[in-house]
Amino acid sequence: MGKADWSMPRRADACAGCQRAFEVGETFRAYLYEAPEGYARRDYCLNCQPPDEPEPLGSWKTSRPEPAPRKILPFDRDAIYGFFTRLEDAEERPQIHFRFVLALLLWRKKVLKLERSVTVDDREIWEFVAIRTGDVHRVQRPALDEAELQQLSDQLEQLLAGQPVQADPVTLEALEEDRDG
Repeated sequence: MGKADWSMPRRADACAGCQRAFEVGETFRAYLYEAPEGYARRDYCLNCQPPDEPEPLGSWKTSRPEPAPRKILPFDRDAIYGFFTRLEDAEERPQIHFRFVLALLLWRKKVLKLERSVTVDDREIWEFVAIRTGDVHRVQRPALDEAELQQLSDQLEQLLAGQPVQADPVTLEALEEDRDG
């Protein structure tokens, strides 16, 4: 028996009969049917009735709940900045890329200010100044292909959402140390 055989299908957003969307708090009736993939659920408003065939296995009254509030974790500027500074001497390609993402994040959050861009040994270096301390940070702007750009974009979104970052294990370990201590 696979997962689909016993999983309860999710609530629908609209009536299977009239297709009207259910309002938050509205009571409706749910019907459970056998289906080739396991079970199927069809929800009907109180004004609509399901067809006689196939016969449902069961039914119950329920209502559309309030949407759950999204948890937004606070952005820990000091922890991210501390991690960013620890990667100052990074030489590994994934760490250089990740440090660049952290710089962009800190720039967006107004922790860093971009001062200028310079070319050193055929590499573009962005110079940032920490707004609180005035410390200058030189960040290599990596040449990125589409896949790397997408991976960095995903990492940035994960950081903004307060989620653990899917990155190089050494990098992730250091991030977790910064969060804990």
